[in-house]
Amino acid sequence: MTSNNTNQVHHVESGGGGQASSVTTKMINKAAWLLSEGRVVKISPYLYYVIGKNSKHLVRYENGKFICTCKGFQEKGVCSHVIAVVTLSELKDADAFLDERIRERISRELRQLYRK
Repeated sequence: MTSNNTNQVHHVESGGGGQASSVTTKMINKAAWLLSEGRVVKISPYLYYVIGKNSKHLVRYENGKFICTCKGFQEKGVCSHVIAVVTLSELKDADAFLDERIRERISRELRQLYRK
């Protein structure tokens, strides 16, 4: 599960493909946000903890596919949490990427705490 990707996360521009395209674009952009904000925590190669704005979910690798505990995945079979985890699993240096993003997030949150 490796690729030549580096530590870059890009947002996708909507391509005028109607409502389905808009939903897919929103999922991809949310997945990019989850990754860039350090909100995906690798517990093991088969289990990830994803921290959204309003909720937290587990994504697990089971029987050759990723499965999420969120309602969206249960209804549609895909969600931003799974997209984020699949993207992360394809990164060559996924652990280093996560470590860096999580350190950045902790640093931002600490700065916000001390401003109050």
